[in-house]
Amino acid sequence: MITKVTLKVALNMFSKATRDKYRFEMPYNLYIEMSYGGKKRLGRLVNLSTKGACIEFMERGGLPPTNSGTILQFLLPEQYKPFSLGATIVWIQKLTDDTTSRFVYLGVKFKNLDANTYDCIWGFIVNSTADT
Repeated sequence: MITKVTLKVALNMFSKATRDKYRFEMPYNLYIEMSYGGKKRLGRLVNLSTKGACIEFMERGGLPPTNSGTILQFLLPEQYKPFSLGATIVWIQKLTDDTTSRFVYLGVKFKNLDANTYDCIWGFIVNSTADT
């Protein structure tokens, strides 16, 4: 059985390449604002990595196209200042094939994360993973 402390130590031992592939599935609602083309949309963070995120939106319409740029703003627990990150839309997927469904997933890749932001995101992932 892996204890929380052991898991936290193991996660911190990951190489940067392995860290970048690790996706943390959000166990609670954390909302994120996406800005593009003078518009803003509020979505729910589904998962997070040091390279990008998956965001759930309730409305299909009004989303930017794949390969377009966007700005994301969100506040992680225990942080005092929200992150404002540039990102590229890498994929968009309907939650279901049901044409009446209003939910969509949107995948983003972060652009040019500075070392401090990278460390804050990884620290949040490690601490949150160890808490679940």
